[in-house]
This record gives sequence, C-alpha cells and structure tokens, in this order.
Amino acid sequence: MKKKVLLLSALTSIAMADSFELGQVSVKSTIDDVNVFEEKISSDTISKHDSFSVNEALDNVSGINQDIQGGRGESTLYIRGFDSRRIGVFIDGIPVYVPYDGNFDYGRFLTGDIGEIDISKGYSSVVFGGNTMGGVVNIVSKKPTKELEGNVKGTIVFDSQMKMARHIENVNVGTKQQNFYAQLSASYSKQDHFRISDEYEATPTQPAGDRLRSENEDKKVSLKVGYIADDKSEVAITYANQKGQKQQPPVTDTDFAKNKNWDWPYWNKETISIVGQKNFDTSYIKALAYYDTSENSLYSYDDNTFTTLSQKWAWKSRYDDYSYGARLEYVVQNDNNIFTAAANYKKDVHRAYDISKTDSSETLEEKYADHTISLGLEDTYDINSNFQILGALSYDQRSGDQIYDTNTDYQDMLEKTTQSSLNPELALIYKIDKTSKVRLSAASKTYMPSMKDRYSRRLGTAVPNPDLKDEKSIHYELSYTKKEDKYFAQVNTFYTKVKDTIQSVVWDQNTSLNQNQNIGTFDHIGAEIELRYKYDTLEVGGNYTYLKIKNTTDADVKLVDVPENQVFAFIQKELVEGFSLYANTKYRQGAYEQKLDKSYVINPYMLTFDLKAIYQPTKNLQAQIGVKNLTDELIRYDMAYPMAGREYFASLDYKF
Repeated sequence: MKKKVLLLSALTSIAMADSFELGQVSVKSTIDDVNVFEEKISSDTISKHDSFSVNEALDNVSGINQDIQGGRGESTLYIRGFDSRRIGVFIDGIPVYVPYDGNFDYGRFLTGDIGEIDISKGYSSVVFGGNTMGGVVNIVSKKPTKELEGNVKGTIVFDSQMKMARHIENVNVGTKQQNFYAQLSASYSKQDHFRISDEYEATPTQPAGDRLRSENEDKKVSLKVGYIADDKSEVAITYANQKGQKQQPPVTDTDFAKNKNWDWPYWNKETISIVGQKNFDTSYIKALAYYDTSENSLYSYDDNTFTTLSQKWAWKSRYDDYSYGARLEYVVQNDNNIFTAAANYKKDVHRAYDISKTDSSETLEEKYADHTISLGLEDTYDINSNFQILGALSYDQRSGDQIYDTNTDYQDMLEKTTQSSLNPELALIYKIDKTSKVRLSAASKTYMPSMKDRYSRRLGTAVPNPDLKDEKSIHYELSYTKKEDKYFAQVNTFYTKVKDTIQSVVWDQNTSLNQNQNIGTFDHIGAEIELRYKYDTLEVGGNYTYLKIKNTTDADVKLVDVPENQVFAFIQKELVEGFSLYANTKYRQGAYEQKLDKSYVINPYMLTFDLKAIYQPTKNLQAQIGVKNLTDELIRYDMAYPMAGREYFASLDYKF
C-alpha cells in the first residue's frame, strides 16, 4: 500500500494542490520526495518576487540567466550556458518552442495563470522526448481544488518620472464539482513605453528618456475541463489562445549591431490538447495528444518613419508554424523499483510567406517539415532505504520530411536527412540522514540541429548545410542537499563537455559567405549555492552561480551573453500583523558581448535592488507598492539595447 500511495502522489500532492498534476513530468524517486532532479518555482514564489513574466521568474533561479535579444525583440534564457534552442520548453508537458529555429520568447508569457514552473538541468526525464541537451523548462498551469476559487489581480507600473508605463491584469476562476473540474484563466498586458536610466547618454538614434518604439501588448485566455474517477484516474482537455504584438526599438550603439527598422504586427500562439491517466494497483498509463501553432509577422521598412517599403532591404513576411504530436507513458512500481517507459512522436512544419509590398498578396517562399520519434526507459532502484540508483536510456530520431524553397541558390545542396542518437543517464542518491542527501549523476544529451541551422541562408550571407550532425554533451554533477523545517541548503557542482558544437564559419568555397559546421568543443564548469531560511515572521534566501565556459577548439571564439558570476538574494519581514517589507538584489558580472567587427568585450556588471511594502488586511486581499531597480541602474543585456531604469508599481490581488 505504501508503494501504491507513492506512485499516485503525483496526482494527489497536497503541497502542489493548485498545479495541474497531469501537466507535470518528473524523474521519480522514493527518497524524500517524488521530484529529485526538478527544481520547482511555486506560484507563491513567483508572486513574492513580483515576476510579471516567465523570463523574470526564471532569472531568479541558480544556474539560469535571462538575456534580452534586442535584435529579435525577444526575452530568452540560458541554463548553465546553454541557450534557448538547446532547452526543451513545455507548457503542461507539451513542447511549445518554435519549430523553425527552436527559440522561445519567454517575455511573452505572463505568470498569472501559472501553478508552478519545473526546471531540470543536465539529468532530465526521458519522458520529455528529444532535444533537451541544455535542460528543460516545464510551465504547469493552475488547477482548482474547491467548488469555487480564483483571483483577480491588477498591477500598474510607472516610470521614474511617475508616468504610467504598463498595466497588467489577471483573472483565474476555477471550480471542482465532485468528479468534474474546470479552470478559466485570462491575462492582459499593455506597455506604452519604458524609460531608460538617467545614466544613459543620448545617441543619434535614441535620445535620453523614454525608449523609442518600446510598445508591446499581450493577451491570453485558457480553458481546462477535466474529470477525475474514483480511483484517481483523470482526463482533461485544455485550450489556450495567446495574441501579442511588439515594436522593435532602435539600436543605440552601432559598434554592436546594425539598426533595423523592423515591426512585429502580431505574435500569436494557440494550443489544444487532451491528456489522460489510467491508474491500476501498482502502475498507470498516461497519454497525451496535442496541436500547437506559432504565427507571427515581420515587416522591414525603408527608414525610421515606418511608412514606406521601397528599398531593397524592405520587405514583409509572415511565418506560420505548427506542431502536432503524442506521448505514451507507462509507469509500474514494485517493492524496490519504479520503471518508466515512454514514447513520443512530434511533427513540425514551418511555412514562410513573402507579402507583396503593394497589394498584400502572399507567396509561399519556404516550407520545411520534420518528424521526431523518441523512445525512453527509466528505472529507479532502491538498494536499501538510504541508497538508490537511477538509470535511463533514450533513443531519438529526427527525419526531414519536406524541403521547399523558392530560392534556387545552392538548391542542389538541399536534401532530406536523418539524425539519431542514443543517450544513457545514470545517477546515485545517498540519503545521509533524515535531512540531507548526496546525488551524483552523469547524463548524455544531444541537440539535433534545427531547420534554421540546416537550411537558412541568413538573408544571402550564408549557405545551407543539411548534413549537420547532432551536438553531443555529457553532464556530470555532484549535489548535496540539506533540508530542515527552518532552512534549506543546496550545493551543486557540475562539468559538461560539449562536442560537435554548431558554429558559423567562413565557407571554404566562397570566403564572402558563411556556413554552419560542427567544429566546436566547449567545457562548461561551474557551481551553484542556494540557501533559504524561514522562521516566524522572517524569510531570507538567495543563490549564487559561478560558470566558466571554455572553447577548447578555438579560445578566440567566446560564448556570449552568459555571466561568469550571478547572485540573487531576498529578505521579507513581517513588521506587524498584516504588514511586511520585502527587498531583493541581483548582481551579474562577466558576460561577453561581440561587436560587429568580431571583437569581444565584457559587459559592465549590473547591480539592482527592488523594494516593496505588502499590506494584507485579510487572507483574501493583498495590496503592494514598490520600486524596481531602485538605484536606476543602466541595464544592458545587449549593449545596443538598454532596458528600463527605475520603475514604481502598485498591485491589488483579491482571492476567493
């Protein structure tokens, strides 16, 4: 009976009762907790740190740093030095990264409907399928547990001159009626502008003060309907529709980037899925099917008036990508082990259209299609009550199904290819006592090159290379965890060797062009320290990450945008009943940036402070006022694109 209860704990966890359990994916363990490798960010933690979007929430986690790619107008992130293309991004276990290039704009996703975010670094569950070399981010939605529950929250953001810059609204309504439940969520965000730090010095393209062309808008609605049987078996249908638009701010430093007069009229996403789990005495079968679309449009204008499209560099494009797939998972547990078998199928299609400058007619310019099959086995074996061994093996294969391209340059080089990989994982966990454990792991992971890696000509500056091989990595990690009622401490040390890294190099047949090739070898070496302490009305916590990345093939080529040192720390203290103060600080240092002349510089360090007051007169109502970037630090993740300076905010959250 004990084993059966453990097996079903993913469905009945009280600690994560507001999260959609069918959307969770984890490496299973019987020592201390079910999730031994995944780090969780709860909805309460997201709210505590005032993380308005997913990228802000993840930037507070050890081993993760966010990056704002100004040229793409995207918020992205790195896990232990691996960029977003090498990270598997999932919402409720559904892969949602863009099929063409594998990227994901974390800044477009608000946090109001999130139950938790689960992060895996290095060792991860084979249930996710392929392309998780750099790690996994699984965003899990909310799920109701009462007859009627929900919240309404509004936030207003002001710039340093007290002009309203942004407003955010979230609504969640859920109900659980005997065996049925339903959850409706909606969010809206509108940013009119943001103001750059007063430390910024004006340039010809950007005056001091308000950032030019910094408007964006995001809105999302999602609906989940589910049924739970008496034996805790469950089935749910989910629908999510997201629409957004964003402007492209001008470059402020032409040593680092060329100015682009771009505009993004829309950035839309839609997902529908059905997932179910059937429980047996000591096993269960879980099945998922999904259809996910990503649509956006990009216009390039003649100049900064954004009115005409007559020059040769002016164009209008539309991108229409979609994915569909399915997953089958079987888990069985006996006296001393948990065995998991999983199969994934995913079809990816990318379509790019050229839009006429005069009559808005469209021409299909590109259509690429791939399919990926992933098979995986996991086993967790209890040697004794304190010692456990975990093993996994996955096989991933991606095949090109279609290549259509109206560009006839190098057409003879385009061919449909297949990549495959076999990836083993092994871990040992030793429980020292009731409060501490040690974990040692090794994981082989691969990155299968994207459609863009293989086929893109990069606006005429590169030639395709469909014969690119998989990037290969081996992650080694040693971790120590200490957890008691009042405090938590964890230390992770890791080393990752990456071979056959894809890099753009001069093409030997024409030195005026570049080509992606498997030529790089990198070492990622680092450590993470995390501490938390909570007693009575005081809570203190934080983390530190050290990361050194070495290019062992060519030391002159650096990995950009990844800091060598990063710190996050916070403190919250209740002064009197219902009234608290909160403060945090972030420090980032040692990230390389590359200039247009191919030389490297190290970005200036960034040090920020946030402060807020929290008033909670009842358990259902909370009001906050605060300031972000208190010292008005000049923030530049990308040296050509400064970010917001000091901002003030106020929020009101009512729960029912």
